[in-house]
Amino acid sequence: MPKPAAKPTIAVDIDDVLAANAENFVRFSNKRWGTNLKPDDYTEHWAELWKVDFDEVDKRRDVIIKEQLFLKHRFFDEAKPVLKKLTKNYKLFVVSSRSNRIQKDTIDWINKEYGDIFSGIHFADMWNRTDLHILERLKGTKNDVIKQIGADYLIDDQPKHCIAAAEAGIKTVLFGDYKWNRGLKLRKNMTRAKNWHEVLEYFDAQS
Repeated sequence: MPKPAAKPTIAVDIDDVLAANAENFVRFSNKRWGTNLKPDDYTEHWAELWKVDFDEVDKRRDVIIKEQLFLKHRFFDEAKPVLKKLTKNYKLFVVSSRSNRIQKDTIDWINKEYGDIFSGIHFADMWNRTDLHILERLKGTKNDVIKQIGADYLIDDQPKHCIAAAEAGIKTVLFGDYKWNRGLKLRKNMTRAKNWHEVLEYFDAQS
């Protein structure tokens, strides 16, 4: 009897796709450092966000990690039922660019909030490249990891990751309605989903 065909693989980002990262980050920053940020102000370039030098960014990053902020993110309620439906026809993996300093917190959070939905959790190493200046690390993408796991699809909110994957022939879903991804001209292999309902509609159309 022939073996069933392998399920296509979807790589799924965490921050602002599965977890309300920007929302919780700016709330913490406003309380701890007296900033007046809104979720739409968020950027991975923390020095630019805070208008501080890189030494101060390192100090604040240490505080954020010590406070285990990443364990306190709100999960997106609407994601769970969609992801569970997708597991019937797809194999799902988490692919995150979070640094190895918070990998344990990340894995614990995923297991707590999303249970056994995902077949594995993978991390890109761009934030671990201490040999590179922070500005160079900001240019890094998850593309190597996405290709290594043989992903057929990527769901991510960051344009740079979606563009890199799309250019490598991977179908990508640019997720969310965020300031940092609004107005982006979609490339070949890219589509936009403003919420998890639209994600489900997209994958239903792939069947």
